[in-house]
Amino acid sequence: MNKISIRYVADQLKKGNKVEAESFDCVTIYFSDIVGFTTMSAQSSPLQVSSGLLNDLYTCFDSIIENYDVYKVETIGDAYMVVSGLPIKNGDNHAVEIASMALHLLEAIKKFVIRHRKNDTLMLRIGLHSGAVCAGVVGQKMPRYCLFGDTVNTASRMESTGLPLRIHCSEECKRLLDKLGGYKVEEKRCRFH
Repeated sequence: MNKISIRYVADQLKKGNKVEAESFDCVTIYFSDIVGFTTMSAQSSPLQVSSGLLNDLYTCFDSIIENYDVYKVETIGDAYMVVSGLPIKNGDNHAVEIASMALHLLEAIKKFVIRHRKNDTLMLRIGLHSGAVCAGVVGQKMPRYCLFGDTVNTASRMESTGLPLRIHCSEECKRLLDKLGGYKVEEKRCRFH
């Protein structure tokens, strides 16, 4: 199958055409969530959480990721998922794009101000993993470009088992970063800073 772009996918969907799923041998996936988000949400109004905190945070994140060769897959509550290496393949650069973006987001979160809780700070837990995925459009009423495979699950587990304000990366992602150079990685827990 030919390489597809998100614009191509959108154009085909607008025309009512079906978009076939595509396999990718290796991409890098980023997952993050806010530590303590459930507690913070319980102590805030729904409007403060949705129109304030999450809107401000994702506006900040979205402006940062525009600087990298990445695609935002989705946000669900406080979870943020980004991928590099698809729909346009970029060699092994996907690991560098995601790692650099993750470092940039980590620095941004340290300076982020919560409008309704100015004395509180946010802490992200970040997980990265590199591997194969299948990507395609799911649904007809509200079609979504989704990723499937163990790589997605592993990236999610890297996030959920990581520490606050750290980037937890898999051995597969670490190998690519070592190959490409420029990153200091702590071998024991595969975290870099």
